[in-house]
Amino acid sequence: MTETRRPLLIVEDDPELQKQMRWAFDRYETVVASDRESAIAQMRRCEPAVVTMDLGLPPRPDDPSEGLLLLEEINAFAPDTKVIVLTGQNDRVNALKTIALGAHDFCTKPFEPEILAWTIDRAFRVHELQE
Repeated sequence: MTETRRPLLIVEDDPELQKQMRWAFDRYETVVASDRESAIAQMRRCEPAVVTMDLGLPPRPDDPSEGLLLLEEINAFAPDTKVIVLTGQNDRVNALKTIALGAHDFCTKPFEPEILAWTIDRAFRVHELQE
């Protein structure tokens, strides 16, 4: 009997970082999206329990507004989904905004794969407990 891997949506516009995250978290069924529109499409397609999400997304990757909008949309569409925000924009204001908008956790880039893996595992556990 084989256990099906749980889907993990990675929303990241940097192709190299996408590849690194897919490799680091290969025990999950990693699904990637590079912008807000494709992230919503992937949310509808695979209904992941956990999402890692960059705040700086196209068309304005240096501005957190697109990521904040995506976070609001995910929470409206799938409120039980645990969103872990990853950003190089590690200022206190964005951290507080993402948590206020319902993010499960906030991590800065560059991230330590072991710490992010622990954060993802914990998010899956919290989601399971809440089901």
